[in-house]
Amino acid sequence: MQLTLNKSDRHSSNRAGGGAKMMTLIGALVGFIAGILIYLIQEYWIADFDDAYFEIAALFFVATFAFSALMLARHNQIIKPVIGALVIAGALFVLDYNLISFGSARDNDINTFPLFFWVMLSRSLVLFLALTLMRASLDGSFPPRYVDVFENGVSIPIITAGAKLIALLTLLLLFAWARLLKEFDVLFFHELFQEQWFLFPFLGAIAGLSISLMHGQTAVISAIRFLLKLLSRITIFVSALFTITLAMVLITKGTSALFEADVERPAVILIGLAMTGMLIFNGVYQDGQDKPPPLWLRIPTLITLIGFPVYSSLAFMALFARIDDYGLTPIRITGLVIAGMAALYSIVCLAGLLSELRWRAQRWMVPVGPLNTVMASIWILALAGLASPLINLWSISAQSQFARIASEKVDAEDFDYGYVRFELGKYGEEQLRKMKELDSHPQIDIIRDEVDEVLSAPSYWEYKFPLTDDSEFEAADEPVSDL
Repeated sequence: MQLTLNKSDRHSSNRAGGGAKMMTLIGALVGFIAGILIYLIQEYWIADFDDAYFEIAALFFVATFAFSALMLARHNQIIKPVIGALVIAGALFVLDYNLISFGSARDNDINTFPLFFWVMLSRSLVLFLALTLMRASLDGSFPPRYVDVFENGVSIPIITAGAKLIALLTLLLLFAWARLLKEFDVLFFHELFQEQWFLFPFLGAIAGLSISLMHGQTAVISAIRFLLKLLSRITIFVSALFTITLAMVLITKGTSALFEADVERPAVILIGLAMTGMLIFNGVYQDGQDKPPPLWLRIPTLITLIGFPVYSSLAFMALFARIDDYGLTPIRITGLVIAGMAALYSIVCLAGLLSELRWRAQRWMVPVGPLNTVMASIWILALAGLASPLINLWSISAQSQFARIASEKVDAEDFDYGYVRFELGKYGEEQLRKMKELDSHPQIDIIRDEVDEVLSAPSYWEYKFPLTDDSEFEAADEPVSDL
């Protein structure tokens, strides 16, 4: 009987090892093919178009699909991971194309913050959350259990970071090897690594191979997860102390002390503190399957939860004060959405706090896990909404600026017509022309003069600092040291 069990174990181990090897080969192949497609797109497709919005979005689609397919890959599943990767990459393609075509428009002066925010932060977060929920569904059931969501939410960043490290070290070694051969007058490999037709597929294969290798490093992933849990348990005390300190400041000096401090963009700082507290709390909470922690850890966690609604409320106050003075802009609309999401997470905090009424419960803060899963879905919808055609940040901002003038809330001489013209594109121009039709406005003559001037100005700078004769042009060209 024992012999039979040992043979069965060996057969299972061999199958698992064979599956792991096959996944590694598939990862390298997927990365290689993605590299070829990216090379072909940028070499033969994008190069032939001046406004290659669709082509650039297609390039992002290829990279996203390959990455998603490798992250969702299972040795016993093929169809579901591919379909999931197509859904994620296809949805992001629509959002990419929308923002690239708006934010990169060469025929309009337009604020590029939405595109910058999407590419640098928002897109990665949407992709991460979508992959987390998709992997959790593939691992378990739909809708996914929070234990699976948390497991994948921690594993995906570790796998991605580990794959980047492996790929980087591999590239450094190969380029160092090619450089060494060059010193011996063997130039073939050095020149080969300069060729894009070789470099893109090669980098893709290395990236795919690295992701596949990281999938099998369960011991490494578990060790890093333990370190992150330890870090969360340490930093929760710092978060609690900061919350207590802020509460004392607000009690003794009021909210005005915070907003009158010499700090740029206090709302951004407050939102950052709220998000940091959220991450630390979830690092302590883990997957929701544990018993309540000891008192020394439980108390600072509760204090951090209490502070979260305070941060989000103060962020809203700072944003609304700014909007009341200067109206909506793409940056402020984005800030409102993020602050709104932070405020919405206060419901999760409240549910966690209320569950503590059952102090001796077998599991800790049971409602938090399912609510976290719901919040992940809402985050995807909110960030995708900001990048979608459904929410035009430039149009909304232009209408807000028009309302400031139409309501006589701002003096016409103090209004920044240049921002509307050169930061809000055709939507700003449309609202500027509507301003000229405000016949009942007491400062309509000033408005019409300013609108005519800004519409005829070639740039924001020349509108703000017009040069009236040749002598001023000559003075502008003089070196600063000679002035």
